Amino acid sequence: MTRTPQPRTVPPAGALVASAVTLILACGADNGIGPDLPQVPEWIRVPTESGSTVSIAVVRPETTARGVVVAFPWGAGDASLLLGLIDSYWDEAAPAAGYAVVGVETYGPGLEEDAALVMSAVMGWIDENFAGASGDIVMTGASAGGIGVFHAALTVPDRVGGIIAMPGRYAGEESLEPLSGTPVWMMVGEGDTRWVDGSESTAERLRDAGADVTLDILPGQGHVLIVAQAELVQWMERRRTP
Repeated sequence: MTRTPQPRTVPPAGALVASAVTLILACGADNGIGPDLPQVPEWIRVPTESGSTVSIAVVRPETTARGVVVAFPWGAGDASLLLGLIDSYWDEAAPAAGYAVVGVETYGPGLEEDAALVMSAVMGWIDENFAGASGDIVMTGASAGGIGVFHAALTVPDRVGGIIAMPGRYAGEESLEPLSGTPVWMMVGEGDTRWVDGSESTAERLRDAGADVTLDILPGQGHVLIVAQAELVQWMERRRTP
């Protein structure tokens, strides 16, 4: 289903300002995890099978986690941009609803080659640390992360309970049939012409593969989307309902 919804509820101005400040600071920050970055989320380096590490930013719910959101950042995917993504969409409503958030510091398009290595490490850490919630995983990404999220999902399709791409697209050659039956929510700003085209073609490929896809073209919006955190949680909750 493709739909053009009514304008969405905009988060409080303070939240948008905080996100903007985070992104402005990110532009001047060095790649990687530095002492100038805040200690919340919790930063963890997870070893991979190759001997390298992947850095994750973890937001834990106050209660026992009942699900996990795995998030891939926009842009170059460095630590500061990952913080901006979490601050914009995932640091309040999802943990309040019982979801742990695991942000992955990685460049989304690079996952076309590295997804198996990265996801093996990330999923292994989730299984060890959120065992009771690891059976319900929603993957999400924005922009570059919205490309990477599909590469990541295809490496562990049996572990994916839903995908949120905001915006996202998939131009890989690998079949999307492993995602058959998976709920997918794609969002793109109506003014983001190139990504509208990519989102529409990806949604069509996903539908042909049997995925349960909703594509929302958001009126009046551009590439960086304004979406209330509560709406993301509401979609995840509806997805859980048979």
